[in-house]
Amino acid sequence: MTGVKKYWNEEMETLSSEEYVKAQEKSFLRELDYVWQNSQFYQEKFGREGIELGDIKGIGDLEKLPFTEKHEIRESLNVAPPLGKHAAVDIGQVIRVYSTSGTTGNPTYIGLTLHDRDVWRETAMRAMWTCGMRPQHIVPLPIGTFFIAASYGEAIEKLGSTLVPVGIGATDRFISAVKNLGANFVLSTASFPLYLINYCQKKGMNPKTLGIKGFMVGGEPGGGIPHIRQKIEDAYEANVQECMGNGDMLGLMWAECEYKNGMHFVGQGACHPEIIHPTTGNVLEVKEGLEGELVYTSIDRECQPLIRFRTRDHVVVTQTNCECGRSGYCIKCIGRTDDMLIVSGVNVYPSAIRDVVGTLLPRVTGEILIQLVEPPPSVQPPVKIKVEYGPDPGDPRSLKDEIEKLLREKLIFSADVELVPPGTLPKYEYKAKLVEEACKA
Repeated sequence: MTGVKKYWNEEMETLSSEEYVKAQEKSFLRELDYVWQNSQFYQEKFGREGIELGDIKGIGDLEKLPFTEKHEIRESLNVAPPLGKHAAVDIGQVIRVYSTSGTTGNPTYIGLTLHDRDVWRETAMRAMWTCGMRPQHIVPLPIGTFFIAASYGEAIEKLGSTLVPVGIGATDRFISAVKNLGANFVLSTASFPLYLINYCQKKGMNPKTLGIKGFMVGGEPGGGIPHIRQKIEDAYEANVQECMGNGDMLGLMWAECEYKNGMHFVGQGACHPEIIHPTTGNVLEVKEGLEGELVYTSIDRECQPLIRFRTRDHVVVTQTNCECGRSGYCIKCIGRTDDMLIVSGVNVYPSAIRDVVGTLLPRVTGEILIQLVEPPPSVQPPVKIKVEYGPDPGDPRSLKDEIEKLLREKLIFSADVELVPPGTLPKYEYKAKLVEEACKA
């Protein structure tokens, strides 16, 4: 690779609308036939629904098929270990097993065949190239080897970049690797660069001296939140671009280009995304400004293909055309529908609260902690929120009032804000936790 080409896979990333539908449909019909023949889980699921293979003529008939829920996958794993009734191959054909992080429940195990590994690697390389990773980059990876994000390592190597596996909980080793090897591009969760800023400050170091010039961040909302992006870019004098995948489906399939207006879909030929209304389940037409829940269907998977898998990721479509030339529409993830709080009938996402509070930088640090006194999702107002004040907070009473007013105006709920000193709230190396339940306090 010379590092000068614009796309990793120009043919797939720039498909016209008509070409995209044809390519997705061809792969979908092949995959559906494979699933029908090899997955006991779907044989039983479709049988209960009275669905015959001949009922599905094309990708336009996808809505006729039922959703697959996360709890079904967990049950499948429990009743048919090691990889569940939804596994379509014998364990002898599996070359690797990963785990989801278990952020929203017990972890699930993800098996890959050799072919699955190659598919995951291909879409990850498209995402990495979109986010600016190039062969000249030296890339330390602060991610545990058992999580699906560890699959990124092979993609980094195949891309031509230099991989430095570091792992979680080894910040000193990470810093040493950056300094000694001249590492200059980091792929991590959105929380990690924020955690590293705090860590460096405690050690009396300026993050700019590390020489990191690019961050590719994902795994949680954050990289696309303006004040968080700006904080990271200013602290390191580095570029920040966002990415996203799904542990049960594909490690990486969304990536932000240099224009930074949401993450392009780059999983053409491997996965088919839908956006649905989270309550009715109706499929929504993709257009700028659309909000809904992402649903994925495998269209090139051997081990554990999933049909209409509900991710609970709540997204907004930011654009359907981009100057970069990629034809995949763009999204931002604004939270998870299963993390959503309902305050007096209003849907509120923790990441949206952090976004609104962050507009008051530098009077605040941008760090928040929502404290619940009852089990979610229903929360009685006012919602108790701890907010770190910043280096120039002004009058505390005025700041508290202004935050509460902004939340009332922007997100339509009342809050009771408690201001706390900078550095009070916990910092997370992997994924940020924005909500604290009373029973866990």
